Amino acid sequence: MTEGIPEEIPEFGAAAAGADYLLRPGGYVVARNARGEIATVSTPRGLFLPGGGVEGLETPEQAAVREALEECGLRVRLTGALGRADELVYAAEEGVHYRKRCSFFSAELTGRVAGGEADHRLVWMAPEEAASQLRHRSQRWAVTAHGRR
Repeated sequence: MTEGIPEEIPEFGAAAAGADYLLRPGGYVVARNARGEIATVSTPRGLFLPGGGVEGLETPEQAAVREALEECGLRVRLTGALGRADELVYAAEEGVHYRKRCSFFSAELTGRVAGGEADHRLVWMAPEEAASQLRHRSQRWAVTAHGRR
């Protein structure tokens, strides 16, 4: 970011006409295993990067580390920032339109613990495969940005 000039944040998803969007910051990781595969999380709603929304006074970095552990038992150490992007989504179960302000980080694996959320399954994928199958376009963008590093 250049001093005094705001960072351009890419936006993904189609805005619903007349909808008010609630800003929801979050943190997500792009982590590779020894084979170079990307960690993804398979859920009943689709395929995602490990991560999620900020809780309380957490930073996006703290949320990314916590969510990776909670969702699929991955212990990670963040190694760099990949960027931020907005994903416009509608949470039907809540009746809310969210502007998910996603902060993406590269991460290295430091361990794995048993558990994770019952309906979440860790799936290792080739980066190209992950970039084509992730549900959110912002997450596909982050995987592609990680590949350019």
